[in-house]
Amino acid sequence: MLRAVLWDLDGTILDTTELILSSYRHAFAKILRREISDDSALANFGEPLANVMSKYSIERAEELMQCYREHNHKHHDKQIRPFAGIHDALANLARRGYRQAVVTSKTEWLSLQGLKLFGLDGFFEEVVGFESTSEHKPSSAPALEALKRLGFAPEQSVFVGDSLADCLCAKSAKIPFLFAEWGPNPCALGDERADFYLKDPRDILHVLPEKGAIF
Repeated sequence: MLRAVLWDLDGTILDTTELILSSYRHAFAKILRREISDDSALANFGEPLANVMSKYSIERAEELMQCYREHNHKHHDKQIRPFAGIHDALANLARRGYRQAVVTSKTEWLSLQGLKLFGLDGFFEEVVGFESTSEHKPSSAPALEALKRLGFAPEQSVFVGDSLADCLCAKSAKIPFLFAEWGPNPCALGDERADFYLKDPRDILHVLPEKGAIF
C-alpha cells in the first residue's frame, strides 16, 4: 500500500527559477567576470551547489558558492512563490492520510524558510536537506533517509520531482518517479523515463488512490 510522498522543493513545490537564475548571474559576473546562460544554469537544477560550481571553476568554487548564497539569501523571500495548485495537492494528500516529506539539495533551514513563508511547512513531517546526508542527489541516500525517518519502505512511496537528479535518485532507491512537468525544464529527463508525468500538481490526486497501491 502506498503511504508516503516524497517531494523535491525547488521547481516542484516552489517556483524559485527567477531567484536561482539571478543568483547564478550575480555570482558568475562578480567572481568569474563572465556570463552564464539561462539554459546552462537550468541544466544544473537539482544538483548540489558545490558540484555545480566545481564544474565551472575548481579553484574558485568556494567563492562562487559564497557569492551565490549571499545573493540568494538576500532576495529569497521576494523572488519565490508556490506553484499554482500545489497547496491543493498537498492538502488533499494529507486528508487522504499520505505522509509527506521534502527531499532537496538545499539546506534544511532555507527550505523551511520558504515553506513557512507560504504556510506549507505543516504538510511535511520531514525535510531532508543538503546537510542530512553525506551523499546527495542523484544518489539514493536523501530519498532513503526520508523514508527511514517516516518509517516506510521504497515500495510504499513515490517521489515527485522536476529534474534528472530527482529521477535518478528515485530510481536508485527503487521508488516510482512522478515527473513534475510544470517545472522550469520540461525536457530535463532527457532519455530517462518517469513512471508518471504530471502536468499540474493536482494531477497526483488522480494518480494516487485513496487507498491501496498501483505500482
